[in-house]
Amino acid sequence: MEVPDLDYLFQPESIAVAGVKNADSSFNPGLMFLEALKDFGYSGRLYPLNPRGGEVKGLKVYKALRDIPDRVDYVISAVPAKNAPRLVDNAAAKGVKVIHFFTSGFSETGNTEGTQLQEEIVRKAREVGVRIIGPNCLGVYCPKGGMTFNADASKESGSVGMISQSGGNASHAIAEGNSRGVRFSKVISMGNGVDLNESDFLEYLAHDNDTEIITAYIEGVKDGPRFLRAVKAAAKIKPVIILKVGLSEVGADVAVSHTTALAGSTQVWEGLLRQAGAVQVHSIEEMIDMTLAFLHMSPPAGGNAVIAGIGGGASVILADEFSREGLSLPRFSRKTLEQLMGLYSSDAGRIFKNPIDINNFESPDTFLKTIQLIEAEKTVDFLVLHVAFDHFGLMNEEIKDFAIGFYQSLIIDIKNKVNKPVAVLLHSFASDKTKKMAREIGDTLTREGFPVFLSIRNAAAALKRYVQYRKRLQSGDTA
Repeated sequence: MEVPDLDYLFQPESIAVAGVKNADSSFNPGLMFLEALKDFGYSGRLYPLNPRGGEVKGLKVYKALRDIPDRVDYVISAVPAKNAPRLVDNAAAKGVKVIHFFTSGFSETGNTEGTQLQEEIVRKAREVGVRIIGPNCLGVYCPKGGMTFNADASKESGSVGMISQSGGNASHAIAEGNSRGVRFSKVISMGNGVDLNESDFLEYLAHDNDTEIITAYIEGVKDGPRFLRAVKAAAKIKPVIILKVGLSEVGADVAVSHTTALAGSTQVWEGLLRQAGAVQVHSIEEMIDMTLAFLHMSPPAGGNAVIAGIGGGASVILADEFSREGLSLPRFSRKTLEQLMGLYSSDAGRIFKNPIDINNFESPDTFLKTIQLIEAEKTVDFLVLHVAFDHFGLMNEEIKDFAIGFYQSLIIDIKNKVNKPVAVLLHSFASDKTKKMAREIGDTLTREGFPVFLSIRNAAAALKRYVQYRKRLQSGDTA
């Protein structure tokens, strides 16, 4: 398999933005892209384009590509679809390598005119060697290259790559990931994928040294066998996490109208992705959950978990969800039970079962010893520490802040004092304030190297998938 060299897409030295209107225009996507790049700190040369010329944001507006005195590597097009063929001609004459068409109005419309326009730009681009991203997409986010379609996204580069057939879901994944400590190497919103498509980007990211984990939002593919070969090859090199949508009849119809992608049935896709070695998820949140597990959790030997934390009621729900996912919660041995009872001055109100509620642990030293005892059980493969943030709702603000900081410090202290993999679950069913608090603490713990989950259901699902993935690798089944 020949790996496409697409480095030039992510670190262009110069970008022209076609269709930049004056700042007074109500909807001005060209200006939005220009401002996003400037605000994000893109260090290359920026050239706004508009037949009327003028100046915008302190930059000269050129009337045509040919008027730009320097080389142009990359063009972002926000011009109407009917003007796209002429832009391809002008880009070829200027020596442009790639055009990102933000513009919609092509085959996704379902009408003859849009389809013919799309066929025309593809034909012209192939004749002259210009590559196309899109159309109908947001393009590229690459912090290392200063590339973005959203200036609010993190400027910090990471190790997670993403391919998305939806600009909205690419933005969602970046925002959700950034809020939970995930940083991206490269994200491609590819839209219709008329030239560079999901298989091209998958093959590229598989061999990209900046990318350790590949994620993808897929509505459908145009060349199924090639895509599955690319997934299988990539999965032998690094984890591949795929959110495949359009699996229901209604969803498939929506997918076709969105990007003209071929969808496919639930059973077929689930079987094919499993055989190819990919991890399948069902939401952006699950995608980020799995990403965090791969980033921060060492491989467990099996699916036997011990759960410890604050919140007896939550422990019952945890037990049900973990059992439903096929994860085992082994009982503690008699020796461990005796040691646990010996740690506490009183066993009143204490139930030493798995999950174990260690709310009233008496001292930091007792907390640590409790964790070390249950983690040392031979039947335990990994540890889940959970905190139900609703537990803090009864406290006044001063005590609440102290207690939360205290628990956070205890969790951080555990990392280097246990030998088995550790995951953290911070959840809240109550107020927006406690949910926000859980995210903030989660961000801190993620930076400390913990995989942090924000719901019981998602934690159980992600850990099951992670255990299954590791078992497959250990068995030598790399798809």
